Amino acid sequence: MQDTKPRDRIAGLVLARPDRVLGMEPFMADVVQGIEEYFAGRRCSLLIEFTADVAGEIEIWRRWVAHEYVDGIVMVDLRSDDPRLDELVRLRTPGVLLGGPELQAPITNVLVDNAEGARAAVRALADLGHREIARVSGPRDMVHCQARDEAFIATCAERDVQGQVIEGDYSEESGREATRQLLTGGPMPSAVVYDNDLMAIGGLSVAKELGVAVPEELSIIAWDDTAVARLAHPPLSVVTVDVHGLGAIVGEAILAAMDGADVTTYHVPKPTIRLTQSVSRAVITHS
Repeated sequence: MQDTKPRDRIAGLVLARPDRVLGMEPFMADVVQGIEEYFAGRRCSLLIEFTADVAGEIEIWRRWVAHEYVDGIVMVDLRSDDPRLDELVRLRTPGVLLGGPELQAPITNVLVDNAEGARAAVRALADLGHREIARVSGPRDMVHCQARDEAFIATCAERDVQGQVIEGDYSEESGREATRQLLTGGPMPSAVVYDNDLMAIGGLSVAKELGVAVPEELSIIAWDDTAVARLAHPPLSVVTVDVHGLGAIVGEAILAAMDGADVTTYHVPKPTIRLTQSVSRAVITHS
């Protein structure tokens, strides 16, 4: 007698990362853990592949769909004029976008308020007397980085803070390069906000190398409350979102999409700031 038991469903996730961002960064590792925890006991598993760019990601999607390897696709890191949205529609595969703009995508999305996280970081530092604050962003073609950039600059203006933005690529090395530029290229900011924990770790190492004390001379805030941030020396102040919980919401969303649910937006709690030993009150110098 033929076994008619339905097979487990598979959701696919492709991570497009530059060569020097090796493997899965801590934020995405926590998201994946949350997805897989939600899938546990629900006859669903997660397939993950890595590639260098969006074009490679689309090729992997096409291969998956052609061979019926996946039943749904999780998409991350929406870009400006992103070709992946149209490709998902063309492939007729259920999909979920993590972090997309509300009601502007043709697929279900899990919305993170990136702008509020950037505003909260500037406010926290301004309240401690910081008047020159830098931001080391992720790649500026990513929509969530653009939202953070715009909110950062606007909030700096509101709080009479001199703000500047330097682009990184989420790697520790780019954090080192950006920090060296900030600490040696002119008037030094009293605080830096990094778009992820790895770039902040790179910043810590350069500050130590140059003899800039953290937090006495330089305050640091990193995006994402991960083990890497908590184990840094000093422990990093963070823009915190429940990343594991975020992954669980993504897992819920893609399962619903594979079950034929209507396109919708899932909201997650707004980011907050947790200040630790990497931030202190600004030192006011008088000439």
